[in-house]
Amino acid sequence: MLFWSHGDAKCKGVPPDLYLNENILKTIGYFWSDALNCFMFGHGPMTPTLLDVAMITGLDIASPSPSAFKLPKVPFTLSSKKECTSWGAYLNRYMKNKGPVTEREHTAFLNFWLEHFIFCGPSLAPTKNYLSLAYELAKGTQLGLGKLFLGEIYRSLQLMSVKLFHRKTVKTGGPWWFIQLWAQLYFQNQIPDFPPLTTCTFPDVNGKEIRCTSYGQALYGLPGSRLIPKEAAGWFKIFFQGLDNPLFDPYTESANFENPVSFRLGDLADDAGTQHLYSIMIRPCFLPVGMSTSNRITKPGYECYQPVVAARQLGLGQVPPHFFLHHLTASRADLPDIITAQRCYTFFDALAIPIPHDLRFSFTTDGFETWWSMWKTHVFRKALGPLLRELDAEYDIPADQPSTEGTSSGAEETSQGDSSSGNSERSANHFLLQAEETSSGDVEEIQMPSATLDLATPAVAAAQMVNPSQSAEKPIVTASAVPPSLGEGYDLSSLLSFDPESIEPTSSKAGGEPIPSTVRGPLQRLKDLLSAPTETLIEDSEEAKGILEDIQLHLPMTLQVKLWPAVTLPVFKSRVQSARQRIALRHSQLPLRADIAERCRRLNEKKAALDAKTDTSATRAELETLRKELEDLEERVRVTKQLIQDKEALVARSQDEAKSLTAGLKTDLAEIRTLSHQLVTGKDEDDKAEIAEADRVRVDAILALGVFLQ
Repeated sequence: MLFWSHGDAKCKGVPPDLYLNENILKTIGYFWSDALNCFMFGHGPMTPTLLDVAMITGLDIASPSPSAFKLPKVPFTLSSKKECTSWGAYLNRYMKNKGPVTEREHTAFLNFWLEHFIFCGPSLAPTKNYLSLAYELAKGTQLGLGKLFLGEIYRSLQLMSVKLFHRKTVKTGGPWWFIQLWAQLYFQNQIPDFPPLTTCTFPDVNGKEIRCTSYGQALYGLPGSRLIPKEAAGWFKIFFQGLDNPLFDPYTESANFENPVSFRLGDLADDAGTQHLYSIMIRPCFLPVGMSTSNRITKPGYECYQPVVAARQLGLGQVPPHFFLHHLTASRADLPDIITAQRCYTFFDALAIPIPHDLRFSFTTDGFETWWSMWKTHVFRKALGPLLRELDAEYDIPADQPSTEGTSSGAEETSQGDSSSGNSERSANHFLLQAEETSSGDVEEIQMPSATLDLATPAVAAAQMVNPSQSAEKPIVTASAVPPSLGEGYDLSSLLSFDPESIEPTSSKAGGEPIPSTVRGPLQRLKDLLSAPTETLIEDSEEAKGILEDIQLHLPMTLQVKLWPAVTLPVFKSRVQSARQRIALRHSQLPLRADIAERCRRLNEKKAALDAKTDTSATRAELETLRKELEDLEERVRVTKQLIQDKEALVARSQDEAKSLTAGLKTDLAEIRTLSHQLVTGKDEDDKAEIAEADRVRVDAILALGVFLQ
């Protein structure tokens, strides 16, 4: 996808050793149903669950869900992508080499970890989307990151499905690395040379390969695969046709891994903490989405989590699912304020699901196979051959495989480039996801379509699967789903090489026999009587009943079945009278209904005002922030006062030392002056000149004597 490099097949949104499996990720997205938040494979629905999040990532799913409205304001500023255009520049700015880790540095690290490695933001540069969340985590607050993580996965897949539905380039970010690990884990039997996960290794902080301690580490080092059309078509065929023996319990070796410590699948019968987490995994909830109130694309909201659609993955019996939440609310929505968000994220917290101590994983499918076999004919109506050829141009459609749709005149013409890579390669999405066209021929914009639920008619199948009581204008039926009507006979046109109408036209009458003349008159009279108002027939239908009793032996059974209820309408008299009384009473109570509605509206306003007054969580959060700031300021004042005292003491000590040094200097100076008086003044040169002068006088005397003696 977008954040993987096709040059080295490495993911830019995760650590560099996680290699992209392009063949899986290119094809699995086409099977996502954003109406039910699950993958619709040929063998049935599957989806990433909170169990998968806990076992693969170890993220917290038990703590309260984080809410963008409750996160505190960060008291300091960190650079965004305007100042730091890459994560490298961001690290260079905030990573210190020495000294204690400050709250600012801790927040910067967690912001980098959340956006770059966990949620994989599409910008590939720092933003403020998770900054408040990082600051809250840096303070030590326990938050349900696992729920947020799964909600962001669902939202990423939903944004992708909308893009695919409208044949637009997929540019959504998101934790696609988890989708790859999840798909490799559940479809490991379809991967050649898939290694035993207990033998996989993982690099430690020094790069040394060590034994894996979790499923996430074991899956992390699996080899990737570049996009190969033949292999991509193979994966698409697996997802489309389904598996005879799909893997629903990939965690059978969990006893060989130490992590996650908080959830030990093998100790489910004895460990209370594990049972508590398991009850969270199997109950529905609203997963939080969006940790920034200023993000234009992903606003604070929720995604529905309904584990009933994938009960087999949780070790439970799979029955035809009843999608409880869809009868009450939408699959996803944006949340406007803190009160609504708080109610939404805690809606099912009080739903206690006791876990029996003797629970055993069953994987039964009571009634599910029958239900799914019918829905599969609706969901997978496209012919597989043309779809595979869209992925692999060299794919040879077998002679026994349909080359067109089962109920349409043929495959539709397609255009546009590949949605997932943005190049000129054509995508199978063009056959899978045909947008509804308006009368003008333009593609109709749909706000949140179920892009990949029904490969032929997504809107109809999604609506009927979510709410079976609702029907479309033209329900989809198949020969296997609807039994033939009595008396209609079998259609031989598909078995004969000629048109049977050319030899023996089919009679237009139901029974193929003429109506006796003695019956035609009473039938006409019966028709006239039944044309009277319903009120008249309810009061008295004896004449019509008598006519039918006289001629019923001459009428076909199908007509008798239609006529008998009409001639026995008096049995509905009391029910109809009660219904009319209720209608009249409702009309007379319209003012009362309006008054009740107005009173309820005012009561809702009062309750909202009460909630606003009683729910002081935002104010408390701000107060806590101010208290923290005050503590920081008081600490700075205390440190400053201590520094002042230390400086004053240093000045006093310096003055005392200066006085002592001055006295010592004076004493030394006096001693030096005394000694200096003992010194002989003058210069040696002067004294030597004096000596030389005396010697000169002596020499002159000797010279004078020498002259005189001569």
